Amino acid sequence: MTVQEFIANETSRAAEALIHQATRMPDGKPSWNPMEEGRSALDQVAECALIGESLPGIIANRKMPDFTAEMMEQFDRDKRSMDLQTATSRLREATAKLCEAIRATPDADLLESMPFWGPEPWTVAAVLNFHNWNMVYHVGQVNYIQTLYGDKDMG
Repeated sequence: MTVQEFIANETSRAAEALIHQATRMPDGKPSWNPMEEGRSALDQVAECALIGESLPGIIANRKMPDFTAEMMEQFDRDKRSMDLQTATSRLREATAKLCEAIRATPDADLLESMPFWGPEPWTVAAVLNFHNWNMVYHVGQVNYIQTLYGDKDMG
């Protein structure tokens, strides 16, 4: 198994874990904001879908987009426009396309540097793994939301 195959497999698994946790929540809970201040599970799934959609282009171009105010406003509008079914569908589709891009990345590119989040460059390999890492983080956030409304099941 190549590094690219491993990252793609783990990325797919993380997407399905996030979808599983969000869709097993009772009616109304995916859009519930914990403590009136927190982010809902739906918001987090929608964010992962949108980020997943952007990553193949970022990887191909080896550069981040310019985060203008207009771009971020559109990002927020797109997130808010999604229901859970749309968000999970878009997340699956985006993840599948990203996994194709991950698998197609040549070994020789893995240690190249590129700009990504933060001031320091990332290796291409680390960028390929970002969607996986981000979704695993959000699985934990959704699990925490579940405990706040009393769901202590480990399913």
